[in-house]
Amino acid sequence: MEIITGRERRRQWPTEEKLRILEEASTPEASAAEVARRHDLLPQQIYTWRRQLRADHSVPHETVSFLPVDLRADAAAPGKPALCSSPRGQIEIGLTNGRTLRIDVCADVDVLRRLIRVVEEA
Repeated sequence: MEIITGRERRRQWPTEEKLRILEEASTPEASAAEVARRHDLLPQQIYTWRRQLRADHSVPHETVSFLPVDLRADAAAPGKPALCSSPRGQIEIGLTNGRTLRIDVCADVDVLRRLIRVVEEA
């Protein structure tokens, strides 16, 4: 329990601490609310820090980044290419803003590029 005996002041978070908390909140198994509770923050503070970080380090849309890909056994038969080998297969992409994009494996690359751009900016 914390007892405040004077005027309450805003906490000043060092950049390193903010980055550590943001990294913790960015893991696939973590939620912003859980991480915020552990660090005595409101979840909105984590989202604000994410927006500030993106604004401070804006990346052009043409930048390419590679993410881990998890190929399911039913998505590709041995000896066949992974993409478009199964009409029912899907690709799941975890975006930097915490959202997940699921799209058919046979989707056009240009459509995929546009979708990623739109979902990242939303």
